[in-house]
Amino acid sequence: MPLKRGLQALLNRGQDVSVIDEHFMENHPDAIFTLDLLGRVTRLNDKTSRLLGYTRHDLMNHFKHFVHPDDQDQALFHFQQVMQGNSETYAVRVRHSKGHYLEMKIVNIPIFKQERIVGAYGIVRDLTTIQLMKQQMDSIQFDHQLVETLPGISLAAFNEHGYLLRSSPSFSELLGLSPVNTRTLSKQDIFERIHPADQQEFQEYIDLLKTNRLLSSLDIKIRVLHPQNGYQDVFCRCAFRESEQHVMELTCALYNLSEYKGPVSAEESPFLSFQHVSKSAIYRYDIQQEKIDFHTRGFETVFDGLLHRYKEIQGGWIEHLILAEDHHKVESSYQRVLAHHETEVSYRIRHQDTVHWVLENRTPITGPGGDVLFYQSVIQDITQLKQQEEKIFQLAMHDRVTGLPNRTLVLEKIGQWIATYPTFSILTISYNTLQNINHDFGYSIGDKWLSKTATQLLHHLPPASYFGHLYGDEYIVLFPNVVEEYSINKICEQLLEVSKQKIVVDSYEWYPSIGIGVSRFPEDADSPEELVKASSIALGRARANDYSVYSSTFNVETYRRHQLQKSIRTAIRRNELFLEYQPKVNAWSGTMVGAEALIRWQHPDWGRIPPNDFIPLSEESDMHILIADWVLEETCRNINQWTLAELPIVPISINVSPKRLIHGNFAETCRETLNRFSVSPSMLEIEILETDVLFDNSKIQQSLQTLSQMGIKIALDDFGKGYSSISYLQQYPIDTIKIDRQFATTLVQDKKTQSVVRSVLFMANEFGMDVVAEGVETMEQLHFLRQLQCPTIQGYLFSKPLPKAQFERTMQERQVRALEAMTTVTTHRTVAATITIHRLNSQELKVGQTEILVSKGTMESVSFYSTLHLPVHEGIELLLVLDQQSIAIRPIQTVELDNGWMEYECRYLDLKQSHFVFQALQSS
Repeated sequence: MPLKRGLQALLNRGQDVSVIDEHFMENHPDAIFTLDLLGRVTRLNDKTSRLLGYTRHDLMNHFKHFVHPDDQDQALFHFQQVMQGNSETYAVRVRHSKGHYLEMKIVNIPIFKQERIVGAYGIVRDLTTIQLMKQQMDSIQFDHQLVETLPGISLAAFNEHGYLLRSSPSFSELLGLSPVNTRTLSKQDIFERIHPADQQEFQEYIDLLKTNRLLSSLDIKIRVLHPQNGYQDVFCRCAFRESEQHVMELTCALYNLSEYKGPVSAEESPFLSFQHVSKSAIYRYDIQQEKIDFHTRGFETVFDGLLHRYKEIQGGWIEHLILAEDHHKVESSYQRVLAHHETEVSYRIRHQDTVHWVLENRTPITGPGGDVLFYQSVIQDITQLKQQEEKIFQLAMHDRVTGLPNRTLVLEKIGQWIATYPTFSILTISYNTLQNINHDFGYSIGDKWLSKTATQLLHHLPPASYFGHLYGDEYIVLFPNVVEEYSINKICEQLLEVSKQKIVVDSYEWYPSIGIGVSRFPEDADSPEELVKASSIALGRARANDYSVYSSTFNVETYRRHQLQKSIRTAIRRNELFLEYQPKVNAWSGTMVGAEALIRWQHPDWGRIPPNDFIPLSEESDMHILIADWVLEETCRNINQWTLAELPIVPISINVSPKRLIHGNFAETCRETLNRFSVSPSMLEIEILETDVLFDNSKIQQSLQTLSQMGIKIALDDFGKGYSSISYLQQYPIDTIKIDRQFATTLVQDKKTQSVVRSVLFMANEFGMDVVAEGVETMEQLHFLRQLQCPTIQGYLFSKPLPKAQFERTMQERQVRALEAMTTVTTHRTVAATITIHRLNSQELKVGQTEILVSKGTMESVSFYSTLHLPVHEGIELLLVLDQQSIAIRPIQTVELDNGWMEYECRYLDLKQSHFVFQALQSS
């Protein structure tokens, strides 16, 4: 039941909640407080104190003490409504300890004791950021309106065909018309109001602006007719933009120069003279006459009158001004124009020892015979732009936060090192934490984390190294003349020492978890991109707080992942997928009350593949959509078969990812599948991970709402693992909370875990939700959960996931007996070793080695533990590398332990090699 319905049910039945669980308040993710009948704060959690900046003692006061004076009457009204038994939600401004006010959303709910109201409790949420964004939008709108009211300034927008779309009231005043008459003006009406001597120049400006996308805007001075005042001098700045409907619009800002009276400097009013504001102009060059035959009035402005002396000179007039180094660029541009190509060229001119930059866009104009007779050019003074370009280049080549060289500059540096050093190494170093910090604590904390990590690494690097930033909190270091294994190992081990140093950002602390990947020049690659790629591949193979040196061959785990990625697309078509069902049982009776459908993959070469290995691979493509729909259909098909067989069926839950909820109409897919197999919606439950609701996607919420309205129950899986918040339960139609298995693991020993579980159970009970405890493996955990009144259990203590046939027998029996199993790896007399796959299905492989633990050995077989899932059949041959001895073995059986490890028993392919294992185990 969602939060609102749960709270309403609580109010209706008048349940006694006067003694709110302390653990519930302290472990709650939101700011929570309670009030007595007089409105005084009686209790609160730490989050309330941190949100407002006060101590707990300071907050023990009447709520009006903290509310803005203008909002106190409103807050008092809502408090009185709560005292009458109503639940109230409202927004007020609350004073922070530093004196400023925060916009807060507050939910108040009455507290009942023996059906009498004895106080209220509330939840607080900060709305300040949303209000600031609204204020900024209001400010922008206000500024726009203010500009339109300035004397002489008007705005008008036209479509690409020249018809008026919208205009400011001052535009009508400029034309001397009423707003109604202005809206009916045609393109020709507006054009005829421009002075005849200015019409051609204005039209050429507009045509150039329309066709030349390199120009952001153009300025021109024209004369516009007013019925009473005659022609008025108007400064006009025009720009084309593409609307949301992909239609081009011409927007013009106009300033009536005739309204200005009195002398004012150009600095005080840049609109007074077009010559002071125009940064671009147009001229036309007659190729046959070799001279300029037309130019706009802005022509002189761009070059401060320099060209006036040269425009009548025959031949290459502009060569007199251009720096010698740029002559070839201008000549090349001229030749391209003669070849009928539009061209752009930038060059420098010198005047009184000052260099100016000029940008030209030249367009050829052909005669009747097809020859180029003229070219028309738009010229711009880009001196200031060029001066800024160097600064921009520097900014573009360095990370904004750390100031380190970015990936582009690092690649350039690697290219220089390739030409300079005979050998060098590249280390890619990742903290792999920034994304979580940004999500949990905000980008400002994330930026500080970046600065801290960059500084931390910098203090551990020798002066000869080159240090750069790739992305996120991933860095790159170049070491000259270092490729020997001993030197690389020493450098990496020294850098890994930083993982033992605490990083403090504001009031937060972290011990970093670092991974390092290494590539070498020229051994691994001979280009900058390939060297960085190799170090990144090595980084991907490195474990936390460890390093990996690039090897062109895969290790066993990487090779297996590569093979699975290739074959997953055919898994459904080849009927390699199947479902197993793990029962959910009543905590006291052991009666099965439901089950979770879990997907499995029986690979023809690699055997049984767990979902944690192939589901992430499927999400790299659209396969996860097909797999999710297959699970839904297979589950409904089986429920239909069990119904026809008159088995005592229980609701079955399936796991659905947010990507599937976003894609298409999943709710409609469920409706169609349920109808096709005649399955009641009450027999299906959708499980979504708690971390998935962080997507905060409206389509996810809509899909879940529709599913809930259909009668399908929604379960929030792994609750407590991520970012548990009561807001999820309010926002989404959650019926069941599944407590993450990590809490069951530490439940008996850890009091904090006990407090969290107790709080979740209390909250679920108040909101009318079901609770399932996952990962229960021992009787001790079960007894503790029974004491906490947890109603439903799911875990290996009662049952592993069962094949379909075995699950059907369990449904008939109804009762599931608790049975403890081995959950840990035996640690006595184990020896570290490595394995590699030597041959698979008659094909010899060359892959790297993967670490394992050898646990026991006999004259005929050897056993080891590994997290790898290897196939067990006659087609696979392994090489066990132990004390530098390679021992050929073949797996004959495997046992999956409850903690995810695998125990393999393998027979020797050469019995004479068994003594190597005996020797190693005896000396361990």
